[in-house]
Amino acid sequence: MAEHEPYDLGPPCPSCGEPWLRATNLPGRYRCVNCLTRFELRSQCPDCGSHSTIARMSDLKNVRCRNCGGSMLTPV
Repeated sequence: MAEHEPYDLGPPCPSCGEPWLRATNLPGRYRCVNCLTRFELRSQCPDCGSHSTIARMSDLKNVRCRNCGGSMLTPV
């Protein structure tokens, strides 16, 4: 029997931890389809306070702080 690679369901939600965070039609906005919490991508890290340039992209590569590794998403 062949081993199956785990499915990549997406990045984990900062609120519930489930891998269902998705981009919405608004730039820099995301929503968890599990707990329905909405998030906004911020330029200042809520954890360490460092500033970063926001790349308004539809993928989720830029939601982690480069300084501390925390989430750059805040609940809306």
